[in-house]
Amino acid sequence: MIARKELSEPSMEIVFGSSRDKKAKTPWRLLGLASLGLVLVGLYGWDELSHTAVVEPVSTGEVSLLAGSEMVFPALYLQEEELSIDSSGEEKEVLSWILTAQKIEKSDPSHAADLYSRVVEFQPDRVQIWKTIGHLRLQSGEEGLAKQAYQAYLHEFPRDVSVLGLMAELEIRSGREEEASRLLGRALQESPSAGLWFLLGNCHLARGKEPEAIKAYRETIQLDSKHAEARYHLAHLLEENGQVREAITILEGGGRALFRHHQDRLVAQTGGLPAEQVFQRISLSTDALQLATVASGFHSSGAFEEAKALLDRAVTFRPDAIDLRHNRGTLAFELGEWEVAREEYLAVLKMDPTHGETHFNMGILHEREERLEKALASYEATLQCIPNHTGAMNNIGALYLRVGRPAPARMLFSKILTKDPAYAHAYVNIAWADLMEGREEEALTSLRKYVSLVSPDQVEPEVVGKISLLEKKVLEKE
Repeated sequence: MIARKELSEPSMEIVFGSSRDKKAKTPWRLLGLASLGLVLVGLYGWDELSHTAVVEPVSTGEVSLLAGSEMVFPALYLQEEELSIDSSGEEKEVLSWILTAQKIEKSDPSHAADLYSRVVEFQPDRVQIWKTIGHLRLQSGEEGLAKQAYQAYLHEFPRDVSVLGLMAELEIRSGREEEASRLLGRALQESPSAGLWFLLGNCHLARGKEPEAIKAYRETIQLDSKHAEARYHLAHLLEENGQVREAITILEGGGRALFRHHQDRLVAQTGGLPAEQVFQRISLSTDALQLATVASGFHSSGAFEEAKALLDRAVTFRPDAIDLRHNRGTLAFELGEWEVAREEYLAVLKMDPTHGETHFNMGILHEREERLEKALASYEATLQCIPNHTGAMNNIGALYLRVGRPAPARMLFSKILTKDPAYAHAYVNIAWADLMEGREEEALTSLRKYVSLVSPDQVEPEVVGKISLLEKKVLEKE
């Protein structure tokens, strides 16, 4: 039995920047809410030996309902600004808090919120003040207190769309997308808007509800045809669901260079005459980002030579772009050009010795050349850069198995399964370790688990035969 090796984290699109994002399936980066710092990564791309890259975010005017640093909520102006001679002592004190709070709202929003909180403590019927308190708490970064204030306000004014939207964003920041979706649903019943639908789409996407996210992004575009983020997200999801033609159409309405790059990438993926026309046009480009993006489309369709030509040209314009050099090494590896791959990986590590994925790919290259000690060193270097790199742990364990050391191999595979119980490679590798130590029943359990996690066409005849043999042995023992 051969230990199952991990080739690499699936690659992303060949674009500039360095990232350590987790693996995904197609070359997209979902554009999150700028004010939230919410990054919903949905980047997918090449299948083997490549590295995640970063797409520069697209921004529009309507991104978040939360206040930005230069945004100031309206002050609370009350009728009782003039103190009455006939006012009671308590009333005068309350009014003095209001006047003081109004004066310091911009300079000290937290203190102003404290004063307004005293007002509603003494006069609970002033419910509307809770909205101002919530705004001030947001300005001072006190999000937990802001939520409390908005909740008190919504108890009396449950149909205020602006506050429902703010509460939803605060719930998103807390990772409570389900509650955010509920609040956005309430807001949309009162007053549908592109911004609310977009937020709802992001919530659905974060919860893995792609059909609902598609519907929400469609609604966003219906209300605001120029909403760039919604178009970007929708095109990503359509591609994910195999609706490439519609994704191309959605990108046509984006009106941005980045959208045109992705549109060309998708056309390149479809092949045929349109792909040839894209290649002829893009091959003359001097825009490295455009060249790299479209190269990933040709790579996805298996047109490696076209991908290589575009990627080589991109590197001539940006020889210092780490991800471009890494991915050119990856493409050379796939084409069997080992020395070119090595040169590119070494160039990357010279520019960035902490580039874990390149260390990992160097390990694979060393293994292909049966230089096992160097492969082990490269995988260990990967773990120095990315401590929980599953592929590196798996491959080190597989190397231990090759040299007859099942005990340390088992420790690594067990660590992987603690992190990811659905990691199929680890089960078949643990089974091999069990067989090396004579634990046939345990090996049978692991192999059955492996078979349950992969599609039937991925189960090798060797594994099927081993399961059948072990089942017979276990029955004989019984």
